[in-house]
Amino acid sequence: SHNYPQRNQAQTPQQILLGVLIMFFALCLSFSFHEFMHAFVASWLGDDTAKNQGRVTLNPISHVDPVGAAMLLLFGIGWGKPVPFNSNYLSRFKNKRLMCILVYLAGVTGNFILALISSIVYSIAGVMFLKGNGNEALFSLVYIFYYISEFSLGLLAFNLIPVPPLDGFHVLEELLPYRTRYSDGYRSFLAYAPRVLLILVVLGSFLNIPVLDYIITVIEIPFRLIINLIDMGILSLFL
Repeated sequence: SHNYPQRNQAQTPQQILLGVLIMFFALCLSFSFHEFMHAFVASWLGDDTAKNQGRVTLNPISHVDPVGAAMLLLFGIGWGKPVPFNSNYLSRFKNKRLMCILVYLAGVTGNFILALISSIVYSIAGVMFLKGNGNEALFSLVYIFYYISEFSLGLLAFNLIPVPPLDGFHVLEELLPYRTRYSDGYRSFLAYAPRVLLILVVLGSFLNIPVLDYIITVIEIPFRLIINLIDMGILSLFL
Protein backbone atom coordinates (compact mmCIF):
# COMPACT_ATOMS: atom_id res chain seq x y z
CA SER A 1 0.00 0.00 0.00
CA HIS A 2 1.06 3.61 -0.53
CA ASN A 3 0.96 6.50 1.92
CA TYR A 4 2.36 9.25 -0.29
CA PRO A 5 -0.53 11.72 0.10
CA GLN A 6 -0.12 11.86 3.88
CA ARG A 7 1.76 14.72 5.50
CA ASN A 8 2.51 15.31 9.14
CA GLN A 9 2.63 19.10 9.24
CA ALA A 10 -0.51 21.20 9.75
CA GLN A 11 -2.20 22.29 6.55
CA THR A 12 -3.16 25.82 5.66
CA PRO A 13 -6.80 26.68 4.77
CA GLN A 14 -5.70 26.93 1.12
CA GLN A 15 -4.24 23.41 1.24
CA ILE A 16 -7.41 22.06 2.87
CA LEU A 17 -9.57 23.71 0.19
CA LEU A 18 -7.31 22.31 -2.52
CA GLY A 19 -7.61 18.86 -0.98
CA VAL A 20 -11.41 19.07 -0.95
CA LEU A 21 -11.46 20.19 -4.59
CA ILE A 22 -9.11 17.37 -5.58
CA MET A 23 -11.28 14.76 -3.86
CA PHE A 24 -14.41 16.23 -5.45
CA PHE A 25 -12.76 16.10 -8.87
CA ALA A 26 -11.60 12.50 -8.28
CA LEU A 27 -15.08 11.46 -7.18
CA CYS A 28 -16.78 13.11 -10.18
CA LEU A 29 -14.31 11.52 -12.58
CA SER A 30 -14.81 8.06 -11.06
CA PHE A 31 -18.60 8.29 -11.33
CA SER A 32 -18.53 9.85 -14.78
CA PHE A 33 -16.12 7.28 -16.20
CA HIS A 34 -18.25 4.47 -14.79
CA GLU A 35 -21.42 5.73 -16.50
CA PHE A 36 -19.55 6.74 -19.66
CA MET A 37 -18.31 3.17 -20.07
CA HIS A 38 -21.84 1.78 -19.74
CA ALA A 39 -23.05 4.16 -22.46
CA PHE A 40 -20.01 3.65 -24.70
CA VAL A 41 -20.20 -0.16 -24.64
CA ALA A 42 -23.98 -0.15 -25.21
CA SER A 43 -23.46 2.11 -28.22
CA TRP A 44 -20.58 -0.06 -29.48
CA LEU A 45 -22.87 -3.09 -29.26
CA GLY A 46 -25.50 -1.37 -31.39
CA ASP A 47 -27.85 0.42 -28.99
CA ASP A 48 -27.76 4.23 -29.29
CA THR A 49 -30.34 4.88 -26.55
CA ALA A 50 -27.77 6.30 -24.14
CA LYS A 51 -25.85 8.02 -26.93
CA ASN A 52 -28.98 9.87 -28.04
CA GLN A 53 -29.45 11.09 -24.46
CA GLY A 54 -25.94 12.53 -24.38
CA ARG A 55 -24.56 9.94 -21.98
CA VAL A 56 -21.44 9.00 -23.98
CA THR A 57 -19.52 11.77 -22.23
CA LEU A 58 -17.30 12.37 -19.22
CA ASN A 59 -19.29 15.47 -18.27
CA PRO A 60 -20.42 14.70 -14.69
CA ILE A 61 -23.55 16.84 -15.09
CA SER A 62 -24.90 14.29 -17.58
CA HIS A 63 -24.49 11.47 -15.06
CA VAL A 64 -25.59 13.04 -11.75
CA ASP A 65 -28.49 11.34 -10.00
CA PRO A 66 -30.07 13.70 -7.39
CA VAL A 67 -30.92 10.90 -4.95
CA GLY A 68 -27.54 9.22 -5.41
CA ALA A 69 -25.74 12.53 -4.90
CA ALA A 70 -27.75 13.26 -1.73
CA MET A 71 -26.99 9.78 -0.37
CA LEU A 72 -23.31 10.34 -1.08
CA LEU A 73 -23.25 13.63 0.80
CA LEU A 74 -25.27 12.31 3.75
CA PHE A 75 -24.03 8.75 4.13
CA GLY A 76 -20.89 8.40 1.99
CA ILE A 77 -22.57 5.92 -0.38
CA GLY A 78 -24.08 7.09 -3.65
CA TRP A 79 -24.56 6.37 -7.31
CA GLY A 80 -24.87 8.04 -10.67
CA LYS A 81 -27.87 8.23 -12.99
CA PRO A 82 -28.41 4.75 -14.49
CA VAL A 83 -27.50 4.49 -18.17
CA PRO A 84 -30.50 3.28 -20.19
CA PHE A 85 -30.09 0.66 -22.85
CA ASN A 86 -32.45 -1.50 -24.88
CA SER A 87 -31.29 -5.08 -25.25
CA ASN A 88 -33.43 -5.43 -28.39
CA TYR A 89 -31.07 -3.05 -30.19
CA LEU A 90 -27.88 -4.87 -29.21
CA SER A 91 -26.72 -6.46 -32.43
CA ARG A 92 -22.93 -6.81 -32.61
CA PHE A 93 -22.98 -10.43 -31.40
CA LYS A 94 -25.58 -13.19 -31.59
CA ASN A 95 -25.77 -13.84 -27.84
CA LYS A 96 -28.08 -11.23 -26.25
CA ARG A 97 -27.25 -12.26 -22.71
CA LEU A 98 -23.54 -11.93 -23.35
CA MET A 99 -24.02 -8.42 -24.71
CA CYS A 100 -26.16 -7.43 -21.72
CA ILE A 101 -23.47 -8.73 -19.36
CA LEU A 102 -20.84 -6.74 -21.27
CA VAL A 103 -22.90 -3.57 -20.79
CA TYR A 104 -23.39 -4.25 -17.08
CA LEU A 105 -19.69 -5.00 -16.55
CA ALA A 106 -18.54 -1.99 -18.58
CA GLY A 107 -18.80 0.42 -15.65
CA VAL A 108 -16.72 -1.60 -13.20
CA THR A 109 -14.25 -2.45 -15.96
CA GLY A 110 -13.85 1.26 -16.62
CA ASN A 111 -13.29 1.89 -12.93
CA PHE A 112 -10.62 -0.81 -12.81
CA ILE A 113 -8.80 0.66 -15.82
CA LEU A 114 -9.01 4.14 -14.29
CA ALA A 115 -7.77 2.85 -10.91
CA LEU A 116 -4.90 0.98 -12.54
CA ILE A 117 -3.70 3.92 -14.63
CA SER A 118 -4.06 6.31 -11.69
CA SER A 119 -2.21 3.95 -9.37
CA ILE A 120 0.69 3.65 -11.81
CA VAL A 121 0.88 7.43 -12.20
CA TYR A 122 0.80 8.19 -8.48
CA SER A 123 3.26 5.39 -7.70
CA ILE A 124 5.82 6.73 -10.18
CA ALA A 125 5.15 10.32 -9.11
CA GLY A 126 5.41 9.24 -5.46
CA VAL A 127 8.86 7.74 -5.98
CA MET A 128 9.95 10.90 -7.79
CA PHE A 129 8.45 13.00 -4.99
CA LEU A 130 10.38 11.10 -2.31
CA LYS A 131 13.60 11.31 -4.30
CA GLY A 132 13.08 14.98 -5.15
CA ASN A 133 12.94 16.25 -1.57
CA GLY A 134 9.23 17.10 -1.58
CA ASN A 135 8.50 18.87 -4.85
CA GLU A 136 5.06 20.48 -4.38
CA ALA A 137 3.89 19.87 -7.95
CA LEU A 138 4.71 16.17 -7.69
CA PHE A 139 2.90 15.95 -4.37
CA SER A 140 -0.24 17.45 -5.92
CA LEU A 141 0.00 14.94 -8.77
CA VAL A 142 0.30 12.07 -6.28
CA TYR A 143 -2.64 13.42 -4.30
CA ILE A 144 -4.91 13.72 -7.34
CA PHE A 145 -4.24 10.28 -8.79
CA TYR A 146 -4.24 8.59 -5.39
CA TYR A 147 -7.84 9.63 -4.77
CA ILE A 148 -8.91 8.85 -8.33
CA SER A 149 -7.58 5.33 -7.80
CA GLU A 150 -9.18 4.92 -4.38
CA PHE A 151 -12.60 6.24 -5.39
CA SER A 152 -12.57 4.15 -8.57
CA LEU A 153 -11.78 0.97 -6.62
CA GLY A 154 -14.47 1.77 -4.08
CA LEU A 155 -17.05 2.37 -6.81
CA LEU A 156 -16.00 -0.83 -8.57
CA ALA A 157 -16.42 -2.91 -5.41
CA PHE A 158 -19.72 -1.28 -4.43
CA ASN A 159 -21.25 -1.97 -7.85
CA LEU A 160 -20.19 -5.62 -7.75
CA ILE A 161 -22.30 -6.29 -4.66
CA PRO A 162 -24.96 -8.74 -5.93
CA VAL A 163 -27.96 -6.73 -4.73
CA PRO A 164 -30.38 -4.88 -7.03
CA PRO A 165 -30.09 -2.38 -8.59
CA LEU A 166 -26.29 -2.76 -8.71
CA ASP A 167 -24.32 -4.10 -11.69
CA GLY A 168 -23.17 -7.23 -9.88
CA PHE A 169 -26.77 -8.30 -9.42
CA HIS A 170 -27.70 -7.63 -13.05
CA VAL A 171 -24.82 -9.82 -14.23
CA LEU A 172 -26.11 -12.70 -12.11
CA GLU A 173 -29.65 -11.97 -13.27
CA GLU A 174 -28.63 -12.51 -16.90
CA LEU A 175 -27.54 -16.04 -15.96
CA LEU A 176 -30.94 -16.99 -14.53
CA PRO A 177 -33.48 -18.99 -16.56
CA TYR A 178 -36.12 -16.81 -18.21
CA ARG A 179 -38.83 -18.74 -16.37
CA THR A 180 -37.34 -17.60 -13.07
CA ARG A 181 -36.86 -14.00 -14.13
CA TYR A 182 -40.50 -13.56 -15.10
CA SER A 183 -42.05 -15.37 -12.14
CA ASP A 184 -44.20 -13.61 -9.53
CA GLY A 185 -41.82 -14.63 -6.76
CA TYR A 186 -38.89 -13.06 -8.53
CA ARG A 187 -40.83 -9.81 -9.05
CA SER A 188 -41.56 -9.72 -5.33
CA PHE A 189 -37.89 -10.28 -4.62
CA LEU A 190 -36.93 -7.34 -6.87
CA ALA A 191 -39.36 -5.11 -4.99
CA TYR A 192 -37.86 -5.82 -1.57
CA ALA A 193 -34.20 -6.66 -2.25
CA PRO A 194 -32.97 -3.03 -2.65
CA ARG A 195 -33.86 -2.51 1.00
CA VAL A 196 -30.83 -4.64 1.84
CA LEU A 197 -28.60 -1.75 0.71
CA LEU A 198 -30.61 0.67 2.81
CA ILE A 199 -30.18 -1.57 5.86
CA LEU A 200 -26.42 -1.79 5.28
CA VAL A 201 -26.18 2.01 4.98
CA VAL A 202 -28.21 2.49 8.17
CA LEU A 203 -26.05 -0.01 10.06
CA GLY A 204 -22.90 1.87 9.08
CA SER A 205 -24.15 5.44 9.38
CA PHE A 206 -26.31 5.28 12.51
CA LEU A 207 -25.35 2.14 14.42
CA ASN A 208 -21.61 2.21 13.63
CA ILE A 209 -21.69 -1.35 12.29
CA PRO A 210 -19.66 -1.02 9.07
CA VAL A 211 -20.88 -4.18 7.35
CA LEU A 212 -20.98 -2.44 3.97
CA ASP A 213 -17.42 -1.19 4.43
CA TYR A 214 -16.25 -4.74 5.16
CA ILE A 215 -18.02 -6.10 2.09
CA ILE A 216 -16.47 -3.43 -0.14
CA THR A 217 -13.02 -4.04 1.34
CA VAL A 218 -13.24 -7.79 0.70
CA ILE A 219 -14.41 -7.29 -2.90
CA GLU A 220 -11.54 -4.86 -3.49
CA ILE A 221 -8.85 -7.36 -2.42
CA PRO A 222 -8.26 -9.21 -5.74
CA PHE A 223 -8.34 -5.97 -7.74
CA ARG A 224 -5.86 -4.29 -5.39
CA LEU A 225 -3.61 -7.34 -5.64
CA ILE A 226 -3.59 -7.19 -9.45
CA ILE A 227 -2.93 -3.44 -9.42
CA ASN A 228 -0.13 -3.78 -6.87
CA LEU A 229 1.55 -6.53 -8.88
CA ILE A 230 1.44 -4.41 -12.05
CA ASP A 231 2.64 -1.40 -10.04
CA MET A 232 5.65 -3.29 -8.73
CA GLY A 233 6.53 -4.51 -12.20
CA ILE A 234 6.41 -1.03 -13.69
CA LEU A 235 8.19 0.60 -10.75
CA SER A 236 11.01 -1.91 -11.07
CA LEU A 237 11.73 -0.39 -14.48
CA PHE A 238 12.21 3.04 -12.86
CA LEU A 239 14.23 1.96 -9.84
